[in-house]
Amino acid sequence: MSLTIPSVTTARLVLEPLAPAHSIGMFALWSEPEVCRYSGPAHDLDGQPIPLPAGTPADSDRILAFFLAGAAEGTRFRWAMLIQETGAFVGAVGFNHLGACAELAWHQRPEFWGHGLMTEAGRAALDWLLTDGRAAEVEAFIDPANTASVRLACRLGFTPTGEVSDGAERYLSRSGDPAARRSKRSRRAR
Repeated sequence: MSLTIPSVTTARLVLEPLAPAHSIGMFALWSEPEVCRYSGPAHDLDGQPIPLPAGTPADSDRILAFFLAGAAEGTRFRWAMLIQETGAFVGAVGFNHLGACAELAWHQRPEFWGHGLMTEAGRAALDWLLTDGRAAEVEAFIDPANTASVRLACRLGFTPTGEVSDGAERYLSRSGDPAARRSKRSRRAR
């Protein structure tokens, strides 16, 4: 079942459904060693490994094709994160799996780290998921050494479960009430 993925606008970003037009941005993202350090292995539609960091645009296009096929199947997708003012490709956020327990994942270009953009994008992704009603729970798998992603997961309302899969710790969010998450954000903003 194909997904209808909306574009989402936040204070500083536009989240567009990932498309072939984002090929250059995906290569800029996936050719960065710092981005790939904690990302785990990547495989294409045939299950073949994709070298990371990507050495050529053809390598990152295989990642792009993987998510486009997943969106067509209704099983997974990514948004391209773009700066509203400039259209610059910041990174990608979305779901490795959709279902009763969805899996949120994110990757961002290093030159945009530390500005709160991924928090903004992650909240928008979770709001879409909860409004869409697809999932009661959301999980994320994070390498414990990736302290920036651990902090992001906590800001997004995830808590560690103590479970480990392929060296990544599982974080879980059971917050099914978007209003409760918004009120947490309001308290933090004060």
